[in-house]
Amino acid sequence: MARIQVVTAITLDGFLPETAGTLVSWIKNDRRGFPLWRERCSAFILPHSIFDLLCEKDSRDDSFTYLAEIIAPESVDLLRGLFLYNLVDELVVYQLPFSAGQGISVLNTFRPQHWELHKTTSFSNDICRLIYRKSCKM
Repeated sequence: MARIQVVTAITLDGFLPETAGTLVSWIKNDRRGFPLWRERCSAFILPHSIFDLLCEKDSRDDSFTYLAEIIAPESVDLLRGLFLYNLVDELVVYQLPFSAGQGISVLNTFRPQHWELHKTTSFSNDICRLIYRKSCKM
C-alpha cells in the first residue's frame, strides 16, 4: 500500500508562517527543505484529489509515496481532508524558531492519533525538522 506523506512548516505556536521571509524561502528552496521531499515522492496530492487518492492508494505498492505540501493558507483544507479520512502515514514538520501569535493554525486540524518520532534534524538557521510516523498505539 502506498504511503501518504505531509510536509509542512509551522511556527513555535503552531501557525503557518507568513510566506514572505528568509526562513520560509529557505524551506521552499533549499535542498534540505521541501525540494528534498519533492524529489523522493512518486506523486503530488492536489487539493481536490482526495477521493481519487482513496481509490488509488491501496492499488500502489509500498515504495509509492504521495506528497502533500502544506505551506500556503489554501493548503490547510487539504490537510484537514487527509486527517479526516485518516490517510496521513508520515508527517514532516519544519519547526520555525519564532512564534506568530496569530494566523492560520495547523495544529487544530489534527485528529487524535499517536505519532512516533522517527528522526530529528536541526539546521544552522535554527529550523528543526521533525519526522513523525503514524503509530499503532492510541
